[in-house]
Amino acid sequence: FLQSGKPPVKDMFTDLKDGRKLLDLLEGLTGKPLPKERGSTRVHALNNVNRVLQVLHQNNVELVNIGGTDIVDGNHKLTLGLLWSIILHWQVKDVMKNIMSDLQQTNSEKILLSWVRQSTRPYSQVNVLNFTTSWADGLAFNAVIHRHKPELFSWDKVIMMSPVERLEHAFSTAKNHLGIEKLLDPEDVAVQLPDKKSIIMYLTSLFEVLPKQVTMEDIREVETLPRRYKQECEDGEFNMQQTVALEEEQGSSRAETPSTVTEVDMDLDSYQVALEEVLTWLLSAEDAFREQEEISGDVEEVKEQFSTHEAFMMELTAHQSSVGNVLQAGNQLVAQGNLSPEEEFEIQEQMLLLNSRWEELRVESMDRQSRLHDMLMELQKQQLQQLSDWLTVTEERIQKMESQLLAEDLESLQKQLEEHKSLQSDLEAEQVKVNSLTHMVVIVDESSGESATAILEEQLQRLGERWTAVCRWTEERRVKLQEIQLLWQDLLEEQCLLKAWLTEKEEALSKVQTSNFKDQTDLSVNVRKLAILKEDMGMKRQTLDQLNELGQDVAHILGNGRASSKIDQDQEELTQRWDGLVQKLEDCSNQVTQAVGSIGMTQVSQKTAAETTPLKEQVVVKQSRQELPPPPPPKKRQIPGDSEAKKKFDAESTELLNWISKSKSAIQTTDIKEYKKMRDTSNMKEKLKVIEKERVEKSQKLDELKRSGHILLDQMGKEGLSTMDIKTVMEKILSEWKDVVQHLEEMTRKIKYQEDINAYFKEMSELEKIVIEKDAWLKNDAASSSQPSAVLQDLCQQELTLLVSLSPRLEHLKATCKALASQPMSPNFIQESLNSFLYRFKLTCQKLEERHQLLKKETESQPSQDYVDSLQRLKGTLGELECKQQSIASGLGDPSKVEKALQQAKAVCETLEAQKPRIDKLAEETKALGKHASPEIKVYTQEFKHVQGHWDKLKLKNSKDVKLLEEITSKLRIFE
Repeated sequence: FLQSGKPPVKDMFTDLKDGRKLLDLLEGLTGKPLPKERGSTRVHALNNVNRVLQVLHQNNVELVNIGGTDIVDGNHKLTLGLLWSIILHWQVKDVMKNIMSDLQQTNSEKILLSWVRQSTRPYSQVNVLNFTTSWADGLAFNAVIHRHKPELFSWDKVIMMSPVERLEHAFSTAKNHLGIEKLLDPEDVAVQLPDKKSIIMYLTSLFEVLPKQVTMEDIREVETLPRRYKQECEDGEFNMQQTVALEEEQGSSRAETPSTVTEVDMDLDSYQVALEEVLTWLLSAEDAFREQEEISGDVEEVKEQFSTHEAFMMELTAHQSSVGNVLQAGNQLVAQGNLSPEEEFEIQEQMLLLNSRWEELRVESMDRQSRLHDMLMELQKQQLQQLSDWLTVTEERIQKMESQLLAEDLESLQKQLEEHKSLQSDLEAEQVKVNSLTHMVVIVDESSGESATAILEEQLQRLGERWTAVCRWTEERRVKLQEIQLLWQDLLEEQCLLKAWLTEKEEALSKVQTSNFKDQTDLSVNVRKLAILKEDMGMKRQTLDQLNELGQDVAHILGNGRASSKIDQDQEELTQRWDGLVQKLEDCSNQVTQAVGSIGMTQVSQKTAAETTPLKEQVVVKQSRQELPPPPPPKKRQIPGDSEAKKKFDAESTELLNWISKSKSAIQTTDIKEYKKMRDTSNMKEKLKVIEKERVEKSQKLDELKRSGHILLDQMGKEGLSTMDIKTVMEKILSEWKDVVQHLEEMTRKIKYQEDINAYFKEMSELEKIVIEKDAWLKNDAASSSQPSAVLQDLCQQELTLLVSLSPRLEHLKATCKALASQPMSPNFIQESLNSFLYRFKLTCQKLEERHQLLKKETESQPSQDYVDSLQRLKGTLGELECKQQSIASGLGDPSKVEKALQQAKAVCETLEAQKPRIDKLAEETKALGKHASPEIKVYTQEFKHVQGHWDKLKLKNSKDVKLLEEITSKLRIFE
């Protein structure tokens, strides 16, 4: 990765999960570009890892029992097995391919061992026989380097070092002078049995940079080694069962079995120990297999069962070599001919039993795996078919909805919206099943091959495309219906407003006097009214035009003939009323003009004449201005404080508009652009509180402004002055005020929603903390060997009960998530975080349950506390009785004490006899415990046998003492 400029791997098991890093690695090793999935879901990760396995297969890297799900799930053992297979193929074999070809050998281990032995032959202190124990003292590593690079260090100094120092010296020398990284730690090699694969990997690096001289004689020498030393080489290439089944981790639920039975000389005792260990594990494996539940009919449960059984199969594979080693060791013992006929017959019976039970378990496990596979594939096919059928029905439903015209009226449109919401609800319900298919388990074996995967992928792709099309159509139609609804509502509201305005103006026009004027003032007032009406209609004309455009837009979007006709009819009615009002206004203007002429008012001012001009045609009243001097203009009636009221109105309106503008700006800066998992809303709430407080205060000023505005309008209207400016200001203030109120409400809603999200994630965080504590308990306290299994079982039950008691809180969390996710524009992380937490919670519960069952078995296989206490009390009693026996024997010097000694001896005999029921009960319990072949049980069994023997010995001795004392007493009496 460093050579190619790609970021390094930081966590081997996490970074390799999605398959991207593995594909990058194979690109570097094969020199070919390998495409990667763009998405980041589990399906994309599985596709990437499956492509990795496909490339390895194409490069003849054999993998057994390693599937894509194992790597994606972060299985440590199988991930390491996969990496070792890659190392073995591209490092070990690649380095040795030339010499393997020259010598016509296929066993790379045999060649490597031959090279090492040839390199270390001159060193009498070194005798390399294998890739494990022969390297623990560090001499072999130094000898290989010194043989080819003697100038680098002194061999005599190396001999004087400790094993750890020798290993550190060899690894440092190789790094500084040969360019080989320190792949091993001295502390990991200086052990009783170093890791074979690690040694081979490091030696391969040495083999690559040092001279390679291996002959057939060297290989034949390796072949003539004693069997226990050449075992590793005769096994051939690393078989994948050993590669995949790496050493079991500490704390495994079943007993460990030895992986190298043949590494040491195998005598009868060693064979029996190894056999006992294998049988112990086999019994626990059989129990675990029997405890597996019947195959479910629910696809999610079957997935979980399949995963559990897959782990069980991997454990079988990991122990297969141990079973084979024990069988092989038994055959060797029989073949040596050093056994008695009874011992030989016993070993053959043991091997027959072990082999038959192993084979039976293996066959049954494979059969269950096959049935789980078949059931899982069948249920998933049913899921796919159900989704396909649902999509077919939904597509027909969509076609039917598309064929229908949009609503004729707003009420019908509302019904169509409700119908569409029903479709959306069905879509959301189906989303759960679609999510399940994104975690689909695909098992590809040799019989199905790549074609089955391709067919399944194609089917999933087609269903995905259909699902996407349905979702897209549903969303687009929802947006369209909502847009039409809003436009139509706006149209109807504007029509109602315009109708009300026309009615108001029609009434106002009907009150205008067009004849029989009393005087010039009366004429002037009515002329002013006509002028105001004319001005208002001129300004309202734009509203009518906009309304016509809006009606055309709605009719065009609807595409419904009846609805369009109804909208056109309504628009035509409004236009006719408008034209009628215009005509009536012109008629009134003409009548006023005629009235002016008829009453002889020949000298009407230029302003009055202009205001009475008709709307469609300006008629200039030509009068002879020279006949009479013009009359004085009508005096305007002054209202006290008129100018002060106007100034006050202007000042207050300006102040209110400034506050509105400032508040809008403050709200925009405080606005929540996007929601977060946790956000402090205290500052937002404080700012909102200040604005809200100011709004309450300003609302009073708004009311006062409206009152003063209306008074001002009335006064100016009576005077015939233009009120347009006042109306415009008031409309602007009311509109802007409405916007501020809406912004405040929206901001309040957003803050409330963010606080709900905060509370939701706070609750989830508390629950996550509890789950983390339980995981820590599993890793630390549950694995502790300092406490009895019974105590650990109780503790484990308490932890499990605590987790189960969280169910009401989990349900509340789910309900909260549903409520939050139902809000418009809800963030995706709400549901995703819950899904992640629920998965971890379920996994922790499962681990606790498994640990509890294991501790329960361990507790059942251990003696009870009553048994231990009873055994200890019995030992104490027998010890006291033994002391009494000794004191009786030591006090027989005086004949007078013989009678007393006899009584004491009989009392001891009665006491011993009284312990008989307790011994019988302990014997039964010990026999029952003997069925559990654990080391601790053996200790208690031996201890009971010792106590039982002690009782028998005391009983026998005491009986003899009583008999002897009775004889002495009888003789003494005769003597007396």
